[in-house]
Amino acid sequence: MGEQWMFYFDPNRCIGCHACSISCKQRHDRDPDAEDWRTVTHLSQGEYPDFEEVPVSMSCMHCHDAPCEKVCPPNAIEKREEDGIVTVNRDRCIGCHYCAWACPYGAPTYGDDGLMSKCNMCLGEGPGSGHGQPAKQKPEDGGAKPSCVDNCVGEAIKAGPVSEMKAEASGAAAERFENGAYESRVIVEPIAERAPLHEDTDESSDTVDNRDEPATKTEQSDTQTAGWLNG
Repeated sequence: MGEQWMFYFDPNRCIGCHACSISCKQRHDRDPDAEDWRTVTHLSQGEYPDFEEVPVSMSCMHCHDAPCEKVCPPNAIEKREEDGIVTVNRDRCIGCHYCAWACPYGAPTYGDDGLMSKCNMCLGEGPGSGHGQPAKQKPEDGGAKPSCVDNCVGEAIKAGPVSEMKAEASGAAAERFENGAYESRVIVEPIAERAPLHEDTDESSDTVDNRDEPATKTEQSDTQTAGWLNG
């Protein structure tokens, strides 16, 4: 099995410009109104006058344990042996939304065709383009750098094999990863010790637990991002 690829995120370097989410749509020729494969949520921190916003960029984390893969009835979702990237075979997808229920990051999106699509770490272009693609190559080996990484103004997002991401991270972030922070699915730099983060607007938390339909990508992100970043 090849080495797992993963994302690294540093909230201290993210400026909330949304270049990551916009470039993702452009790379994959997605409709401007379509749900984002990579979202940027703005969390508030502290109280006036010591108030600030902390932007958080999230996408599919290509989890080592891939909860979405485990619940997919037609086995359309694959955790690839060669690079650990999670892809979806849209010819098999039946649009049941089970993956949306299982995903802790709200990564799956559904278009007018009802089929799931999500970040494929830019294995190719277009929805589902990751399925069946060759193993992910590093830029120096001729592979494409993920668009979100390539266009991140503050260099807050990085992607690569686990060993390389751990080497890029600070000692504190690497230690948290080794200790199982974020289920060891992503490396996140710790933010300065301040007041707990909370959402600016959170109107969906009560309804998410009680409704019959799976949460949309945006709703899941809005209700989980603060807890996620707080570790």
